[in-house]
Amino acid sequence: MTAESGEEISHIYGRLVRLVEDFKFPSESILEDFKEALKNSKRIICVGVGRSGGNAEVFTRFLRNLGFEQVYGPDDIPYILKSEDTLIAFSGSGVTTYTLETARMAREANARIVSLTSNVRSPLAELSDIVIEIPGKEVLSYHAEDYYIRQLIGVEYAPLTPIGTLYELRTMLFSLSFSGSLIEGDAYGWFKKLIEGLRSYTPSQRDFQSLYYSLPKPRSPLNPLTGKTVVVGEGFSGIVGSFFVTRLRHCCKPDEDRECYFWKDKGSVSVGSRDMVLIISGSGSHIPSLMAEKAKIKGAKVVSITSYSESPLAKNSNSVIIIPGRVVYKIKGLRSSYLPKNPLESIFELRTLFFLESSIYLIAIKENITEVDMLRKHSDFT
Repeated sequence: MTAESGEEISHIYGRLVRLVEDFKFPSESILEDFKEALKNSKRIICVGVGRSGGNAEVFTRFLRNLGFEQVYGPDDIPYILKSEDTLIAFSGSGVTTYTLETARMAREANARIVSLTSNVRSPLAELSDIVIEIPGKEVLSYHAEDYYIRQLIGVEYAPLTPIGTLYELRTMLFSLSFSGSLIEGDAYGWFKKLIEGLRSYTPSQRDFQSLYYSLPKPRSPLNPLTGKTVVVGEGFSGIVGSFFVTRLRHCCKPDEDRECYFWKDKGSVSVGSRDMVLIISGSGSHIPSLMAEKAKIKGAKVVSITSYSESPLAKNSNSVIIIPGRVVYKIKGLRSSYLPKNPLESIFELRTLFFLESSIYLIAIKENITEVDMLRKHSDFT
């Protein structure tokens, strides 16, 4: 594919959904073992790093909403693990340092370990009592010669699912599907419903263009004064936003850097006239709308993704991308970051996630960015 191919985001989005859907779903017997492990646990601890940590956090919140009382996410893992605990480890490679070391501590404590990984022969899988295989893709090495090999075989640009994207998206859908099966029915049935929810939405090229032409360009020796991108979101929307920030940072050439932040990454993030603030909120109300108002006062360009065109957030934005699916609950004291029990009510967040992942692919095409380029920016430390 060439940069002049003119692929539209609707086509890319559809391809991505089909690609993510196409894998062997874990067997019902393994999932029953997983359910029993959860039911027999005094405490449930979910661990992961980076975007796998986002998956772990989403699963943590759904379990809490479903009535599991002692559930710990990746940011609040107990100091001491015990034999009556169940550790759920999210790692596509199965060798992520922090996740693997936490699993070793759990094994020492005789806790039960469940791993969600693409690598069933990894050290993490070997430590686990239950291994749930979520196929991903083999990640390229960091060596520069890989770039030339890819040129010779005609692979010029970053693929639709660069680095660990395929594992991460499949794991997200699996986690929501499994959460649904804890309410009723089987996980695969929920998986098919979520896929159908993704398919029933089609993003427009205008929406992609609104996003792309609002993004500050990467910083380089020839463009040293570019602005930064700050992404705002709460709850599941916030996790989707952090996914986008991570991959957008990777999306540049070796002599470039994209300055991107999730609004809670640092103690303080300033914005100004060169910057773009992307705000994700299905309801378009509460804190996200206040952040939009504040960003505009600072002179930043505000792009919002919401389900409601007449929401306070939309009215405070320079550009609005409408993605339907958010169900608004009118409950006194309810924060906008609430995650519902029913995974189907998170279809706004899933559609937004797939829209943004599709956008990353198109950005890579437009800017001639290869997967090797992205790997150079990818974490090789944790």
